[in-house]
Amino acid sequence: MYSLNIGLKTLAGIMNQKRTESFFPVFMTSLLLVMCLSFTPVFGEERSGSLSEETNHESLVETPQGKHLRDYSPIPQEPDEFDDREVKAYYDWRNDLFFREFDMNGSGHVDYMTARRTYKVWLDEFGTPVVVTVGSPLFYWVDLNGNGKFETSKGEMWSDPHEDGITGEERIYDTSHLENQPSRIPQWSAPKP
Repeated sequence: MYSLNIGLKTLAGIMNQKRTESFFPVFMTSLLLVMCLSFTPVFGEERSGSLSEETNHESLVETPQGKHLRDYSPIPQEPDEFDDREVKAYYDWRNDLFFREFDMNGSGHVDYMTARRTYKVWLDEFGTPVVVTVGSPLFYWVDLNGNGKFETSKGEMWSDPHEDGITGEERIYDTSHLENQPSRIPQWSAPKP
């Protein structure tokens, strides 16, 4: 109560000054606006009361008893580090991603690839990059038709914005509009005198 009384006395002193006569209506309007906004839902949705409902993504979709969304995903589980199926692993500094390529069925060509975000990269004493990555991939590629290419227009690329592993909530990521050949550019020639 003491701080409230001092605050009201200070506010009354400010109101008595001639040059700040418009301060009180502006202050009260701002205070009312802040109080009203704190009780309105964000973007028209009610905030959930429990944290477990917000973090459990799988609870939003009904599945049969004993099944999970990841059981329906066409994306295979990523093999462990130094698995024999791993063909190549490399860091791409242009997009700051760490890629791993796999030959999952032993056919001799890459048919599965993952890309993780990195958060620390340095060179060891031999000039080899050492990469510390996020735990789960951001992107997945699967060669579903077995032609040796990852074709995003045919649904062979997924993104996982939560980066929480294969849970069945990965989204198909279509970049085919970026893979098209550029349109023909008209040829220009200088005018002849």
